[in-house]
Amino acid sequence: MPVADVRRYIEAPPEEVWGIISDVERAPQWVTVMLHLVSTTDNPVRLGATYRERSKVGPSVSETEWRITRFEPPRVQGHECSEPSMHAVLTMSVDANGTGTELRHHTEYQMMPRIRPLGWLLEKLIVNRAMSRQMTATVDNLVDLAESHR
Repeated sequence: MPVADVRRYIEAPPEEVWGIISDVERAPQWVTVMLHLVSTTDNPVRLGATYRERSKVGPSVSETEWRITRFEPPRVQGHECSEPSMHAVLTMSVDANGTGTELRHHTEYQMMPRIRPLGWLLEKLIVNRAMSRQMTATVDNLVDLAESHR
């Protein structure tokens, strides 16, 4: 599966960063592709929680459901979506580093998992670079949001 992996140091304590990534209602403030949250079963999120988001990736707008499949507070969260157009697993890790936080935002994804030759071609020609740019911008937004509270 292709991967978009972004790591950043954030000048904010891990508890603050964990609070931001656990508050799915705030996600549209920092997740670049998320237009708005449609619904959620739990906020802050917990293991088994689901949420639906309206997203814009390139010219396409879609609604996607995500499930929290890994939840190890205050350190690791795993979000997974499985739609006909994409399967993705997002893992966010929060680790203390001095007075700040090391964040890892790791996304494994597969376009059109049921039609792999076409999905693979889309990944190679378009999606891989775009996904890397979007995830980097998302993490940069999270850094700005977390550090603005300081």
